[in-house]
Amino acid sequence: MNPILITKDDQRPFLRLDLYQSAASVTRALFMSAVETFSRGIEHVVEFDPGYKLSDDECFEINDFPIHQDLIGYCRQPLSANRVTASDFEHLPINGIVGYDFSEGQQKLYFQNFDSRRVLIPGRRFAVFPMADASTFRQLDSPVLLLDANITATWNNGVLRFKSFHLAKQLFDLSEYFTEATDEQISQFVSHISLQCANTERFIRVCNTWSRNKIALILRGGVLDHATGDIIREAAAAVQYEIPMEGDRIVLPEEKGELRALLQFLDEDIYLGPISQRKLLSSSKRPLA
Repeated sequence: MNPILITKDDQRPFLRLDLYQSAASVTRALFMSAVETFSRGIEHVVEFDPGYKLSDDECFEINDFPIHQDLIGYCRQPLSANRVTASDFEHLPINGIVGYDFSEGQQKLYFQNFDSRRVLIPGRRFAVFPMADASTFRQLDSPVLLLDANITATWNNGVLRFKSFHLAKQLFDLSEYFTEATDEQISQFVSHISLQCANTERFIRVCNTWSRNKIALILRGGVLDHATGDIIREAAAAVQYEIPMEGDRIVLPEEKGELRALLQFLDEDIYLGPISQRKLLSSSKRPLA
């Protein structure tokens, strides 16, 4: 198996990761084991509802879920996809890795989330590996990409299954499956321990349909529930976003442009362009002002 990489680059959204035959066999075994682990213990399948909290023995399911035809084509015939090179890893915004099984008429895709921590770049991180005698180590001198032993979602002939809404929405557009936040949910949002709001009623009046949709996604994704002040500041610095904070709490702006930028950051829409280093939106690739 030569996995397919999903990127945020409009010009190269799908790339093939070429592997030696032995590595390709191990990779296939890794994905198959991950699929088995993913499926193990699932007793109930729940039709996707972003407001529903899954139990340990449940997973979400969406029937007739569309997958980009180019991705399906590349997974069916991997050699038709362009290859990724080691030099790409430093700047390429990789979003996910896809394994697949098209044997015996099947159409199965297996999705892993991906972030920059799974690429080791010499100079960015200091890594060593053993020499022939196993007790002497040398410095890493070329990029390394790490495959995970877990998967986020499976797609089987149109049926998408996943356990984490937060992880799945980073790979798939699930916007049509949720509704905008109510006034009560916005009040819940502004009262979060990580946020600071000067006037809840005034903030609710500022929120339009777009803001309410984003707030619904942020609430259901739980992105703030485990984020400390330091994590938030580091994430903002990584995408060169000047986040308004007092201590460890994010100050919610009431100016619509500033609020829009903040909600895009919290919903993890912002990334740095690999060449220009400009702040871009992952959905449309528009430069932010």
